[in-house]
Amino acid sequence: MTVTVMELPFGSTVLNVNVVPTTTQTMTLLYPAMPSPQAVIQDDAQTPAQFIIDPQIYTSSIYYPTAWFDYSTGGGRNSQGDHVTFLAIRTFPVRVSPASSTMEYMQGASVTVQYKAPTTPKTFGTGYDLVIIAPAAFASTLQPLVTEKISHGINTTVKTLEDIYTQYQGYDKPEQIKYFIKDALDTWNTKYVLLVGGMKGYIIGKGARDDVNSGVKNWYFPVRYTNIDEGGTEHDPGFISDLYFADIYDSHGNFSSWDSNNDHIYGKWLQGHVGKDIVDLYPDVAVGRLSARTTKEVKVMVDKIIAYEAQPADPAWFDKVILVGGDSFDDRSMGDINEGEVSTFYSYQESLSSFTPVKMYASNLNISNDLTPTPANLERVITEGAAFLYFDGHGSPVRWDTHWHDLFTWKNGQTPGGLKEYQMIKLKNGNKLNVCIVGGCHNSMLNVSFFWTINPKNTATWCFGAPAPRSWSEWMVAQKGGGSIACLGNTALGYGLIGNVGGEPACYQGLGGYIERTFLQEYKDNPTKTLGNCWNGAMNRYLQKWPGMVQLADAKTVEEWMSLGDPSLLIGGY
Repeated sequence: MTVTVMELPFGSTVLNVNVVPTTTQTMTLLYPAMPSPQAVIQDDAQTPAQFIIDPQIYTSSIYYPTAWFDYSTGGGRNSQGDHVTFLAIRTFPVRVSPASSTMEYMQGASVTVQYKAPTTPKTFGTGYDLVIIAPAAFASTLQPLVTEKISHGINTTVKTLEDIYTQYQGYDKPEQIKYFIKDALDTWNTKYVLLVGGMKGYIIGKGARDDVNSGVKNWYFPVRYTNIDEGGTEHDPGFISDLYFADIYDSHGNFSSWDSNNDHIYGKWLQGHVGKDIVDLYPDVAVGRLSARTTKEVKVMVDKIIAYEAQPADPAWFDKVILVGGDSFDDRSMGDINEGEVSTFYSYQESLSSFTPVKMYASNLNISNDLTPTPANLERVITEGAAFLYFDGHGSPVRWDTHWHDLFTWKNGQTPGGLKEYQMIKLKNGNKLNVCIVGGCHNSMLNVSFFWTINPKNTATWCFGAPAPRSWSEWMVAQKGGGSIACLGNTALGYGLIGNVGGEPACYQGLGGYIERTFLQEYKDNPTKTLGNCWNGAMNRYLQKWPGMVQLADAKTVEEWMSLGDPSLLIGGY
C-alpha cells in the first residue's frame, strides 16, 4: 500500500477521485497468499498468535482488494499550523485472486482528483496561542505558568470552567467546553489547549462515570467517554478520550460533534458498525492534560514545566533515549520475535538515530543483567536522565511489564517486573525529565481510585485487586523531583499487530506500534518540536494511512491515545 496525501483548501468537498493503472500484469502464485496480520490486545500474551483465513476471500476468484485504491478526508492542521482538508489516497499496487492463485499488479498509475473549494474560505482571528482551561480553584496556581509562557513568546490566557458553563451552551458539560474551544479557535486561532484537572482525590470515585458519555461529578475537569464497544471476551464498554476536545471541525468545515446520528450517545460504534457515529478524528487544536487531583499536584507540574523550559537541556543526559521492551506475544508460529524490542528499536533507528540508545531489553538476560527491564534497573537508568523513555509491552493502571523470551504467563520469574506505580517514588531524576511513550493497555486510564480498584472482583478497573489511587501515567507526570515531563499512553485496551507485512515485522506498521512510531517521526520532521505539534502530527499521519472510520480498532487507537502534559511544551527546553 502507498499513501498519497493532498492538502486542499479547508472546507473543500471532494467530488471524485480516480486511480487508473497505466499498465498491469499478472503472474501465477507459487504459494498461497498469506492473510493480513491479526490485531491482538496488548494485555493478552498467552494466547498463541495465528493467521486467520477468511473463507469468503480465499474461496473467491475476485481480486482482493476489490479496487486499486480508496480514499478518506479529514479537516485539521498541517505541519505548518494551517487549517486544511486532507485527502489521503491509499493505492494498492498488488491485488490477489486466492482461488485462481494469481496476482495482478500495476506498473504505474494516473491519479485524477476533482474537488470544490468553499465559496467563502474559513478565516480565523488572532489572539492567544495557548488557552489553559481549569477550575477556578486552580487558577492562581497556574499564573506562574502563564507568565513563563508569555516570556517565551506564547500568548497565553486562563479560562475557568465556571465561566464556560455560564457562557456556552451544550448537551452536557464536555460539549460546553468543546464549544468554548471552537470559539477560541475561531476568534484567536488558538493552537494549544491545556486542560487542567483530573479526578477529585485518590480514595473514592466509583468508576467516575456519571453516564455513558461523561464524568463530571467526581472530576475537577470533566472527561468525555466514547462509546466504542468492540465486543468479545475482553472489551472496554466506553473509555476516556481527550481527542474529543481537539477535533473541532470535519473535512467540510462543519462542527465535529461526535454525535452524527443525534442520539446523544457520543462516539458510538458497536461491533458490526451498529449505530456508528461518523467522526472526523483529525485534531484542529493540540490538546494536552495536566491530570492533577490536588492544588499541590498542579504546583508540582507547573514547577516542572517552568524548570524544564528555562534553558536548553544538557546534552549529557538529553542525548539519550531509553528503550524498554521484551517478548510481548506468543508468535512462535509466526516469526518468534520480541515485539517490544523490535518496535522500539525500529522507531529509534528511523527517527532518533542521533540519540544514544539505552536498550533495556528482556533479551539482555544472561548477557547484561544491568540492562534488563527490572524495577531496579529501570529506576537507575531513568534517574540518570534521557530525552525520551519508550516502553512497549503490557500495561494496566498500576503497572507496565513485559515477558522474557517465550515465557508468557504472569507467574513470578516469568516477567522482568517492569515498573509499578508505587516504585515511581524512587525516580529522582530532578529536572532531567523525559517525554514518556508507553505502549500497553490502560496505563493512562484516569478514572481510578483506591477503593474502586482494590476489589479483585471488579474487573472493570483492570487492576485485579491492586489499589490504584491514580493511574500509572499520572504518577509519572505528577512525581515530584523526577519522573516524566509528559506521558503518552492508552486510556483503554491497546492493540498491536503480530506477524509480517512485506517481509517486515507488523508490530510497528499498524495500531499501537504505529501511533508511537508516528509521534517520533513527527519529532524528527516537524520544525516546531512542541509536545502538541508532535501529538497532532502523529494523529494526522496515523489517520492518513489507517482511516479511523474503516476499522474499529483504528478509531479506538487514536481516540484512546492521551497526551498528559503541556501541549505547548518545547521538547528539550528553550
